[in-house]
Amino acid sequence: MNCEPLQKTPGALPAATAQPTVEESFSKCIKYAPSSKQAKELNHAVAYYIAKDMLPFHSVEKPGFQYLMRKAVPQYKVPSRTHFSTNEIPKLYMEVRASIEEQIIGVEWFGATTDVWTSSGGGGEPYISFTVHYVNADWELKAHCLEALYFPEDHTADHITEMVENMLQDWGLSTENLTGITTDNATNMKKAFTNFPCVWFSCFGHNLNLAISKVLKIPRVEKAVRACRHLVQAFSRSWKKKRELKKKQGELDIPAHALINDVVTRWGSTFAMISRFLEQQQAVCAVLAADRSSWHLMPSDSDITVLETVHELLKPLNEFTDVMASEKRVTLSSLKPVLEHIQGQILTQNQEDSKLTEEMKSAVRNDLLLQLRYTEEMKKVIDIACFIDPRFKGNFTESLEDTVKSCAAEAVALSPTTEMAQEQPHSSATAGDDDSADEGTSAACSRKKSTTLSGLLRRITKAHTPAAVPKTSQEKVDSELKLYLSLPVISADEDPLSWWKTRKEEMPLLSKLAKKFMCIPATSVPSERIFSTSGHIACPQRSRLSTENVNMLTFLHHNLQ
Repeated sequence: MNCEPLQKTPGALPAATAQPTVEESFSKCIKYAPSSKQAKELNHAVAYYIAKDMLPFHSVEKPGFQYLMRKAVPQYKVPSRTHFSTNEIPKLYMEVRASIEEQIIGVEWFGATTDVWTSSGGGGEPYISFTVHYVNADWELKAHCLEALYFPEDHTADHITEMVENMLQDWGLSTENLTGITTDNATNMKKAFTNFPCVWFSCFGHNLNLAISKVLKIPRVEKAVRACRHLVQAFSRSWKKKRELKKKQGELDIPAHALINDVVTRWGSTFAMISRFLEQQQAVCAVLAADRSSWHLMPSDSDITVLETVHELLKPLNEFTDVMASEKRVTLSSLKPVLEHIQGQILTQNQEDSKLTEEMKSAVRNDLLLQLRYTEEMKKVIDIACFIDPRFKGNFTESLEDTVKSCAAEAVALSPTTEMAQEQPHSSATAGDDDSADEGTSAACSRKKSTTLSGLLRRITKAHTPAAVPKTSQEKVDSELKLYLSLPVISADEDPLSWWKTRKEEMPLLSKLAKKFMCIPATSVPSERIFSTSGHIACPQRSRLSTENVNMLTFLHHNLQ
């Protein structure tokens, strides 16, 4: 078979090797002016990249980033780290802050969380966090991280109160519109908000964690958990054990998961450690059995039995902690149903329970009592929030009559202070004037209408219709409560705020009540999440990072879309 060479057009080059035009080459050689639109947009994008991904400022001077930008946008000259730390990040912060201020201005009611934390990186500086939560005009639950401020003063109740008041004032928020603030159970936090106009709430997550800590102090449980912790620590320090563990996981067809160390200050970490050990128990024990020097780490059968019992009890409690930490769904209204389910179902004594299970259930139940961890003021607000949630209504209240009275009193307090002006009844003279006006439009038509039965009845009813008697605020609230209670509860999967959005015109006063109390978070997890972010930002490798930049970068990470 003869193969003839392909014919090439003289002077033509393949597309893959086509040379750029003079204009293209020239444009790539010219750098964007620092004041040009293109340079400003790229600076903004790099600042977003630094803040959103929690990267150090010197990332822009790294060879890899510089190489990427030369290939992606050769016309762009990346500014120095100083330019981003002193210009771009503060500018981006002010832009996002202005957007958040625009969203929260005029918010009628809001909840908040706060906490105090000391960074493990950098210079170990102390910070105070602050988040706000509210229902916007479109009946969506919104949450914003407002501050992660440097807090060098002693963390006394007075200083905490002063810091929170200053933060509220700086953001143009009034303490009178603050419905509730949720913190941990630290004494200084309790005392700081005792005289605040809002209701202080103890964090559900902290309360549950304190109750679980009672279980972990039971001697048999403490011994088993200590043995598990020593085993996990031994694997974390030995690369040989890790290598052998991977081999055994492959041989036994067990998920290739690493063991988890628990952290005393982290909720649920002990449960996570136990859960992972039980998952990897067969592979872990096989590794230890093959190494005589590690036999002392082998947990006893009784310890494993205890760990399995602890895991069975803590698993549903751990799930509730995760659910109640949501920032996108209302949580305070679910607090009472969750507590009643824990007390009445999970912690109920069963005949098949072992003595250890009974002891653990009793320890949690006695420490998690609603009466023990929540004041009367808290319980009242929790009852109202639960009642005003169309998923629950009066299903979880001890006294429906008392709860309805509390709701009515709150709703009346939220109604306008002045009653509607009483309308004057139409007098016969007014009716005559109206008829004269009608007759003026067309005399012939008016005479025709007045002689008909309908025309006569219209004049009679118009002259004798009694004026509508305006309702008082109490009567309006009572009417709305009657309507609310007559409606069926909605599914637990539905969004109560969406339900209220469609009913706000029918029940305007109760809808205000829903906005006021359904924005309060049941846990202080939002503030805990801020500190997790700050921990990544103020790391040991960034010890020179200023506290002002820590606050701005933390704010931007949480609020950038």
